[in-house]
Amino acid sequence: MREKFPEIYKNKINNLKSKVQKDFYLASNDKVDNSKKEKPVKVDRATLLRKINLIFTRPDYIYQADVIIMFKNGENKTKKIVGFKNNELITLDNERISIDEILDIN
Repeated sequence: MREKFPEIYKNKINNLKSKVQKDFYLASNDKVDNSKKEKPVKVDRATLLRKINLIFTRPDYIYQADVIIMFKNGENKTKKIVGFKNNELITLDNERISIDEILDIN
């Protein structure tokens, strides 16, 4: 009664047709080396404030900006920020993130 189910094979991607595919597909022969983890470089406060101001002055910023925030405790979170007031970033979920807790922002 127990029959073996057919195995599913992943097709090998030989040639990518667009830049989007290059960004999102990892070829099967590429190996990711997790042994060399980069330590986050601490950004000084002036550079951090400059990065935040650049986010809000970009031409594609209308109401919210998707950013990756690296915290000092080692966490990386993707947030949608909508404003900056009193040394705090305000997210779309009305969460306030203090500048003192942030290591870097992208």
